[in-house]
Amino acid sequence: MLRYLIQRRFTSTFYELFPKTFPQKLPIWTIDQSKLRKEYRQLQAQHHPDMAQQGSEQSSTLNQAYHTLKDPLRRSQYMLMLLRNIDLTQEQTSNNVTTSDPQLLLKVLDIHDEFSQMDNEDDVKNLAKENKQRIQDIEAHLEQCYNDKDYAAAIKLTVELKYWYNLAKAFKDWVPGKPLELNH
Repeated sequence: MLRYLIQRRFTSTFYELFPKTFPQKLPIWTIDQSKLRKEYRQLQAQHHPDMAQQGSEQSSTLNQAYHTLKDPLRRSQYMLMLLRNIDLTQEQTSNNVTTSDPQLLLKVLDIHDEFSQMDNEDDVKNLAKENKQRIQDIEAHLEQCYNDKDYAAAIKLTVELKYWYNLAKAFKDWVPGKPLELNH
């Protein structure tokens, strides 16, 4: 992402790459996913290396932009970089936010501990369902934060969302009896 942001001075933001989906070319939270996907496919048809001789770099940038904008965590991280110059993809920056909210860290550690001791698939499914609801709640709250330009709250929620995304990945990878690897 950093490479792209350095190049951004000479090119455009990810939002500007999709003019039909983002006609105002401004960072926004709410996205019509089907419209974005359709425009992405149309643009890739024009710029994919198999279709255009000079399309490889543009195709790669479109791919990165699409995957960033379609994913709520990556989109929020990107928006905060654009709007506040805060790079939450850097562990140290995220850790600074987490240490300012010890309740969040305790909550995450408690759930990780509970999950690491589970050996029943139904229990894991129930915890995964709770986690999915947490993610949906945070994404809805992020929408409100960006609408209200409450970037301080958006920063905290984005860091929290990263924890829950990592936990969701661990649920997908869970196998009874297999040692659990959780990333914070």
